[in-house]
Amino acid sequence: MARPERHDVDYFPFYVKDGKTLFVLEGKYQSKGTGFFCNVMRFLCTTPDHHFCIKDEADRLFFFTKTHCDEESGLDMLNMMATTGKIHKELWKNNMVIASQDFLDSIAHAYKNRKNPIIKIDDILVSYQQNGITYEQNIITSDDNTQTKLNYTKLNNSIVKKFKKPSLEEITLYCQERKNNIKPQYFIDYQEARGWKLKGGQKIKDWKAVIRTWEANDKKYAPPSAPKQNYFEPVNCPKCGKRIVVKGDLTKDGCVYCP
Repeated sequence: MARPERHDVDYFPFYVKDGKTLFVLEGKYQSKGTGFFCNVMRFLCTTPDHHFCIKDEADRLFFFTKTHCDEESGLDMLNMMATTGKIHKELWKNNMVIASQDFLDSIAHAYKNRKNPIIKIDDILVSYQQNGITYEQNIITSDDNTQTKLNYTKLNNSIVKKFKKPSLEEITLYCQERKNNIKPQYFIDYQEARGWKLKGGQKIKDWKAVIRTWEANDKKYAPPSAPKQNYFEPVNCPKCGKRIVVKGDLTKDGCVYCP
């Protein structure tokens, strides 16, 4: 059985030498700034795909509880982190999304031996769209802003596959290939009822990965295991005395060494 894909990590590298962001946070908040910085990185480690939106009040409450910080000073420190570039400025400014390219670069080695690649900032940007227009487009102010237009072009030229609902035939073929016990129509009905979303509310990007997750989390869907081979205790032939393994009754089946 294949292991479910992981989209989190168990640790992040913390360098002894002060970076710009940590220096700024400690300058205003002292050890509180150090603690918040570390807790934000720890939070991103365990968050699927290493980004989190705190626009919703409940999500914001959860985040600041996990990072052990009050909301007022926490928001101020996040603004500082966006200003210094530690977290992505546009994602934070436009949708209160906490994501960090530096952080993704620092944990990239953890995905080296995984089948699933680490998420990219461009993918996170695309996932937070309004009416099909990315937030990068909002910062274009004039035709002379060459650098901004280059960033916008790069984002829109990135390969982003929109999710397409699989057909019953596709699911049936994949389940047959996996040799699992999932009923394709039940799978479709279940996902339709949930709006093709994961438990956390995120839209499904890969339905095949969901099927593999079902297999891993529920034994009744897992592919049937191979039948166990029967093991027979060796015995000594009463005629020739040789050690043999036989099926059934020795007196009935006989010994292969005896004439």
